[in-house]
Amino acid sequence: MKRINHLNSVALLALAVLLAVILVLPELGIAAGWKPKTTPYRLVSNPFIGWSLVVVLGAGLVLIRAGSELSQCMSALVFVGLVFGLAIATGLFWDPWLSPALVFAVLPIQKAATQGLQSLASSRVAGSKR
Repeated sequence: MKRINHLNSVALLALAVLLAVILVLPELGIAAGWKPKTTPYRLVSNPFIGWSLVVVLGAGLVLIRAGSELSQCMSALVFVGLVFGLAIATGLFWDPWLSPALVFAVLPIQKAATQGLQSLASSRVAGSKR
């Protein structure tokens, strides 16, 4: 389970899988009949935006697992900033309900990455005092 929840990323992984499932349903011939002006309707009616979001989230989840612990924490924080920017753009210009989902999905990653950086910094400071 720890491998799936690397840097507390399980919430973002669940969101990416949910978005992918919503986008795949029409391709499987399952007509969900989403109401207009809802997030699933907007995702299905604009598949390029939906799939682009799934690809960006998936690529970010893969990239935060690469490298040393310091590199993972730094790339996780850069990825969190990218998702915050996507959430702002999404909330302002496309779908205001998807924006909080993106933000709340990456907050655990941000917390884990900052705690990891704090522990790395405190261990280096303690190591340099010896």
